[in-house]
Amino acid sequence: MRTPRKSARSSRSLALATVAAAPATALPAVASAQSRTFHLDRLELWGAPDDGVTVARPVVQPRATFFGQLGLGFSYAPLRTSNITTDTKALTKANVVTAQFTLYGNAGFQLFDRFSFGVGFPVSYNAGSNPDYGRGQFNPKGGTPVGIQGAAAGDLRVDARMVVVRSKDRQSAFGVQGSFFAPTGSANMGGDRGAGAMALLLGETKVGPIILAGNAGVHFRPRNSINDPTAAGKGNGLGISDELRYSVAGFLPLADGRYRLGLSLMGQTGLSGANDPTAGKTFFTKNNTPLEWHAEGRMKFGPGDAYWLGASAGTRLTSGYGSPDFRMLVLAGTYIPLEESFANAPDPRMKRKAQWKKEGEVDTDHDGIPDYLDACPLVPEDGKPPSVDDGCPTNDRDGDGIPDVKDKCPDVPEDKDGIDDTDGCPEDDVDNDGIADAEDACPREPGKKNPDPAKNGCPEFITREGDQLRIFQQIHFANNSAVILADSFPILEELGAVLKANPGIKRLAVEGHTDNKGSADHNKTLSQARADSVMKWFTTHGIAADRLEAHGYGLERPIDTNATDAGRAKNRRCEFKILKEETVD
Repeated sequence: MRTPRKSARSSRSLALATVAAAPATALPAVASAQSRTFHLDRLELWGAPDDGVTVARPVVQPRATFFGQLGLGFSYAPLRTSNITTDTKALTKANVVTAQFTLYGNAGFQLFDRFSFGVGFPVSYNAGSNPDYGRGQFNPKGGTPVGIQGAAAGDLRVDARMVVVRSKDRQSAFGVQGSFFAPTGSANMGGDRGAGAMALLLGETKVGPIILAGNAGVHFRPRNSINDPTAAGKGNGLGISDELRYSVAGFLPLADGRYRLGLSLMGQTGLSGANDPTAGKTFFTKNNTPLEWHAEGRMKFGPGDAYWLGASAGTRLTSGYGSPDFRMLVLAGTYIPLEESFANAPDPRMKRKAQWKKEGEVDTDHDGIPDYLDACPLVPEDGKPPSVDDGCPTNDRDGDGIPDVKDKCPDVPEDKDGIDDTDGCPEDDVDNDGIADAEDACPREPGKKNPDPAKNGCPEFITREGDQLRIFQQIHFANNSAVILADSFPILEELGAVLKANPGIKRLAVEGHTDNKGSADHNKTLSQARADSVMKWFTTHGIAADRLEAHGYGLERPIDTNATDAGRAKNRRCEFKILKEETVD
C-alpha cells in the first residue's frame, strides 16, 4: 500500500534535519590546538549526483531532489619530510604523515533545474610521526607538541551552486559555486585554524560521446606555517594561505549513462607567502603546488537509476603537500525525489495516481503509475501539464512525440527521417545534397530534386552507356540466396519503367555475377538463380518474357580485386546488357 503523503513528508523532513544537524555536533571539537593545525587533505568530495570525484559539474536534476553520499578514502604519504624542510639532520627522513584514512559525508538538495545546496563533512585518521624540529610547528620550543597521529574531525563545508546558462540541447553549461568552511575541525591535520571560503567557476561541454568539465577558483584560507619563521637556515618551511584551485576531467558515459568512466586532474597553488619568511615565494613553488590525477568509474542502479557506486585511484604529479604518493576512494550515493514534486502538482489528475497503483503491480520508478501504463518506467512523472499521466517527467515541449527526459533537443522537433529518429534531434541534411532530410526520399544518398516526392533527393538509378543500362545502386539479395530484398524494388521499378518507355529494346540480358568466395560451381548456380529471380520480377510486373534472357557467370568476370571486402562487394552485381534494339516510330 502507498504510504500517506503526510507521513512520507514528515520522514523526509526528519532525514533532512538529521543530516543538517549532524555536523553541528562536531562544533565543540574546535580546540585550542586549532591555532597550530591546518587542513591537510586536498580532495573536496562534492557529492551531487552527477559530479566527478574532483570536479563539480554545472548539472542539476530536473526535479527537486535530496541527495546523499558517503566516501572512504586512503592516501599514502600525503605529507612528506621534504615538504617542510631540507634539513635532513634536524628531521628524520620518514614521512610526517605516512597514511591518512578519510570518511567523507555529503548531503544536500537540488531545486528548479538550476540550484544546488549541500554540506560536506570529513573525518580522518592519520598515521605518522611527530618530528622534533627545535622551535618548529610540530614541536615548538617550550610549547606543547602538535599531534599528528590519531583521529581528526574536519571543517564543515556548506555549498551553494547555480547553473547560470546552458545550451538548448543541454550539451553545454556554465555555473558558479560558493563554499563556506566552518572551523569545526580538530588538531591532527583535520581543519584550518579559522573560517575559510571558496569561489569556483564551473563549465562543461560535450564533444562527441565525451563530456569535458572543468573548475577554477580561489580558496581563501587562514594563514599558517610549518617550521618556526624565526628558524633561519633550518630548512625551506611551508607557508599555508590563499590558494588558486583548478580541476579538469573527461567522462565517457556508457549504456545510456548508467555507467561512466573518467580521467581527472586537480591541483592548487599558493597565492601568497603566508607567515613563513623562510618559505620565500609560494606561488607555483614545489611545496605549494600539489597536483594529482585520478581514474574513476561509476555505475547507477536501482529504480530510476537513483543509486550509484563509484571508485577512483590516482597518484601525485608534483611533490606538493597534500598530494599523496597514492590515493584511492570508494563511494556510494543516492538521490531521492522530494514528495512535494507530486503533492503540489498543478493538475488534479496527479492525485489519482495513487489509486491506479494496485497491490502487486510493478512500479519501478515509484511515481504511482504501474509500468504497464508508464511510458517512462525508469523515470518518475513530474506532473507538469499538459501531459501529467503518461509517466514521463516534463512535457514534450517540441511536440515530436519524444518525452523531454529522453529528448536530446527538447526545444527542436525530431524530423522523423528514418535516421536516429529516437534521439529527439533533427538531422538537417545527412547526405549533403542540398535537400532537407524531411523532404529527401533518399536521406542517406546524395541525389537531385524531383517533383515526385517518392524520388526527390534520390540519385538517378539508371543511365545508358552504349549497350549497357548502368545502375548506380546494386540489387541486394538475401545472404547466399536468390531472394530480392525490398530495398532494391525501387531500382527494379525504374528499370521496368525504362523498358516500358522504350519498346525498341527488343532483347535485354540480365547477367548475374559473384565474388570468389565458395566454389566455382556454387557461385555459377547462385548467379544464375539470381539472374532468373530478377527476370521473373520483370515478367510479373508487365515486361514480356520474350524481351528478356538471364545468364549466370559466377566468378568468371570480376571487375575488381577479390582480395578486399570492397572489391568483392563490387564483383557481387547484376548487369543489364541490350542485345537487340530497333527504332520505333
